Amino acid sequence: MEDRYCPNCGRYVGSLEVCPYCGTKIPKHTGYYYAKYGALAFALIGIVLLLIFAQNVPVQYVHIKDIKQTYNYGTVEIRGIVSSTPSLIVYKGGSATLYIDVDDGTGIMSIHVYSPTVEKLAKAHKLPGYGDYVKIIGEVYIRGSNIYMIVNSPKEVTIIKPKPVHMSIAEMNHISYPYGKYVRVELNATVLKVFETSRGSYVLNITDGTGYMEMYIPYSIVYFTDMNIKDLQGERIDVIGTIQWYGSFMSGSWELIPASMEDIKVIG
Repeated sequence: MEDRYCPNCGRYVGSLEVCPYCGTKIPKHTGYYYAKYGALAFALIGIVLLLIFAQNVPVQYVHIKDIKQTYNYGTVEIRGIVSSTPSLIVYKGGSATLYIDVDDGTGIMSIHVYSPTVEKLAKAHKLPGYGDYVKIIGEVYIRGSNIYMIVNSPKEVTIIKPKPVHMSIAEMNHISYPYGKYVRVELNATVLKVFETSRGSYVLNITDGTGYMEMYIPYSIVYFTDMNIKDLQGERIDVIGTIQWYGSFMSGSWELIPASMEDIKVIG
């Protein structure tokens, strides 16, 4: 057999590729090459099919309370309400980090968004605001008791804004704490005063003739707008926002927080 005997000296060489007696290269059966390159082709096809399958497998939707150590570095989807004002930190080099808390009724997850994804979210009008209902896909990181999620693309963020209810300031001020939490309202009001805080956010004193309240515009909104918010003083606006309790239980009050500058329209 040609794969056992040297074609030059005729000596037995077994499965060796070169004759140890005369140095002649031993030819292999055609089936050897079929097996060799066929196995490689099957491996490549398997990898391609695996990648296609992985891309089409839906991301698992989970409740926040169920996220345990086994989810570390895993990609999941959570759904809930942005439960606090998003916090934006801008560094000297111009990069930024956005922190968002999402409450799904079973727990609260901290969402971290880093540059350049933060800027991409702003450009795509996908920066979540307080009171927004969101569906977020991200990678879970667990560091001791600290559990958070990182978002890497605007495609991983879906924002659903609840339909607002028309409500006067007097009606909002009469809502007992905490029953007004996450209520999304729309009202026409006049901006009496505009104050800039030390952290770059703004507080607006507004009235609609039935009462007075404060409207808070967080820095996460201010940073990505070209509007001069101080110019709103004295203007009549139509605003959509979610009300949040500000201050202590006994001496606090409701304030209005828009989710974006698109929720504020000057009506003269």
